[in-house]
Amino acid sequence: MYLRFVVNEFNEESNQRLGIFHAIRYLKDDGEFLPYELAQAESVMNWFSNHLESPLDYLNKQKSKKSDVFISWFKVSARLHIQKVREFAIILEGKGVIVEQLKTDNPVEIVYEDDHQVFARPYERY
Repeated sequence: MYLRFVVNEFNEESNQRLGIFHAIRYLKDDGEFLPYELAQAESVMNWFSNHLESPLDYLNKQKSKKSDVFISWFKVSARLHIQKVREFAIILEGKGVIVEQLKTDNPVEIVYEDDHQVFARPYERY
């Protein structure tokens, strides 16, 4: 089983709801965080930078087209990663943003996989 955390904003590029990492980044870019919220968000983001592989290097080596769109799913076995992403959910919900956890047994076409996550081409709207 796989988990994805999304907000109620629609991303036309992926034809999916916006993922939680993008939602955090957009609020940060818009200056919506108070200093303590920004510090917490950056702390969690730094944790992910140190504990989660970026599939972008792999996908670039595979010569994925810039127009290719992928969405990420956590493996349910990635308990610590899921716990950390829930810290993002708390920050967003404090800003009035609704966060939903999606579940699937089949993220469709997986293009990247590691111990904690998969990236897949989105075919269905989640």
